Amino acid sequence: MTGGQVVHLDAAGAARMSPASVAAQTAFLAEEGRLGAYTAQAAAGDVLRTARATLADLLGPGPRAEDVVFGHSASGAFATLLHAWPLRAGARIGVVPSEYGSNQLLLASLAARIGATLHDLPVDADGVIDLDALDRDGLPAATAGGRGVGDGGGGGGGLEHLDLVVFPQVPSQRGIVQPAAALGRRCAAAGVGLVVDVAQSAGQLDTTGIGADAYVGTSRKWLRGPRGAGFIALRPGLADRLGIGVPSLYSAESVADTAPRPLPGIARISVGEASVTAHIGLAAALADLVDAGPHQVFARVAALAAQGRRILAGAGGFQVREPADTASAIITLRPPPGLDPFAVRDRLLREHGVLTSAIPTVRARELRGPLLRASAHSYNTASDFERLAEALAALVA
Repeated sequence: MTGGQVVHLDAAGAARMSPASVAAQTAFLAEEGRLGAYTAQAAAGDVLRTARATLADLLGPGPRAEDVVFGHSASGAFATLLHAWPLRAGARIGVVPSEYGSNQLLLASLAARIGATLHDLPVDADGVIDLDALDRDGLPAATAGGRGVGDGGGGGGGLEHLDLVVFPQVPSQRGIVQPAAALGRRCAAAGVGLVVDVAQSAGQLDTTGIGADAYVGTSRKWLRGPRGAGFIALRPGLADRLGIGVPSLYSAESVADTAPRPLPGIARISVGEASVTAHIGLAAALADLVDAGPHQVFARVAALAAQGRRILAGAGGFQVREPADTASAIITLRPPPGLDPFAVRDRLLREHGVLTSAIPTVRARELRGPLLRASAHSYNTASDFERLAEALAALVA
């Protein structure tokens, strides 16, 4: 890698942590060393409660601080939540082709275990859920065989035939934003549960007003916290309808000769041992976001991405995949024939000091080939995209 500062264009992978987050983690580790881990955690109770309240506000109206629980990652949170969700045998689950690969594997495993079927919601050419088609035509057949689940004549778009709908508000491999609030209203009208993955949206755009039953997300991306911290947020009252997420003495109790009994409330989907230091880092990053003004941050990130798409279009033969008016800050680039995005990513960092991501085809069912991804946060400038464009041109010269 060349000397000097790295141009960081990988917020969608792991953003640069906020300086306050780094400082808070360092200070908390010192407290753990001085007091012991459990005593330091107890002393930080107010900080952690404030962080849960801030997450609830970012996802509201609906969740409260007591409806938010920390975990290890968004994928871990999704697995915990789905394991606890009261799905019947033969359940029907609405999904999207852009679902994150790890979550798709979990859904496929769940479907095989309980005999569920997965049904793709209709999407347009950009991968955005097509609400008009949903309302008009209902849902198509299951993704792995099976039959359709009704037409849209009843006003629910066929959603009333489902047991659950899950999707990412912003997918990892495409810079689009799903109409989450509109779909949330349709799910509520149909009486079907809704889980929204906000791992790629919380911190870069507005996540309020969706009205989902549950949300999962992570610290390390747009919220600018550390790795090793994720979260689940529930609508009030939902926790008591769930089963046990991960059975442990932190989530369940033993009952003689019967199955373990879930602990009351959100504890049943809690994780016992975790890196509280990471949670403290997330708390500091959330406080930074509040101080900066979430909507001011969202506007800056969106404006940067719009500039980036204009600058990167055609650079080195790469083609921008997103529509020009998308609100997402994720930019994905289709390589020219014969160019490997993984090799390009490595050379960009090694030779030009520009950090990007390469997206493998297995990231989502919708992908037909690997991609290069660039994602700027509020610490970037348009000149960072210019440097990337120049580097791409140099690599193919």
